[in-house]
Amino acid sequence: MKNLLLFLGMLTFSTQTFATDFKDYQIFGTYNLGCISKTVEFPLKSKDYQVQIYGEGRNFAHPLMIEYLNSLIKRAKEAKLPPLLIGDLSKKNGGPYGAKSNHASHAIGLDVDLPFDFASPKKSDYELHHPKDRYIVNSKGPNQNFDKKVITLIKLAASDSKVERIFVHPRIKQHLCKTLKGEDRKILQVLRPWFGHRAHMHVRLACPKDSPYCKAQAKVPAGDGCLETETWFLPPDPKAKPVKAQVRKKKQLPPQCKAILKI
Repeated sequence: MKNLLLFLGMLTFSTQTFATDFKDYQIFGTYNLGCISKTVEFPLKSKDYQVQIYGEGRNFAHPLMIEYLNSLIKRAKEAKLPPLLIGDLSKKNGGPYGAKSNHASHAIGLDVDLPFDFASPKKSDYELHHPKDRYIVNSKGPNQNFDKKVITLIKLAASDSKVERIFVHPRIKQHLCKTLKGEDRKILQVLRPWFGHRAHMHVRLACPKDSPYCKAQAKVPAGDGCLETETWFLPPDPKAKPVKAQVRKKKQLPPQCKAILKI
């Protein structure tokens, strides 16, 4: 009976909501160099989504992120989108992913990767453990994968007030700057152009108010950012002088993380 109750609890967990007091889930440091005292595990299996397994134990997050994902999954279903694919979140107590990972963030439970692909047809276990990128842009602009479903997903992901910013490839933002109209243009401010991100968007939530040691990024500039995005495609200045590479001092994790991460 105990095992049955546990199993039923796991089935309904993805709809769980949380109180507004998150003092037990203290964040220390920055998105790329920090940790979190306590997280919530995001279930790997559901009829409404599937989770890609780039590495074991990467499906933990702050409760705000769990709420964000639950809301997004619900709204995507209401918008008649196929079941979603969910990428990397964070480790159980956050912290850097390690030298073998290409992640420079995901350290404090407030980041998630959302692929520009869907769990329809349903992915096999092998496909989830060996994810394939589905690019929606190339070096010149959108390809055939940049369709209405993807645009709807981006709009839904970016329209939640919890979102601090979303990293996308510069060509993705450029295309949306040219095509979004009216009220839809409001999402452009949080869409930030960055290297990579051709096959997924990287959603980042703001530091919770009751995590005073969570170090926030600078606020996203006002406006839609479309003129800034165009600067990504300017040719290099022929008069610019070469910049000498500087050796950066290795940054240290906040002292609280040593106990939390047991290092």
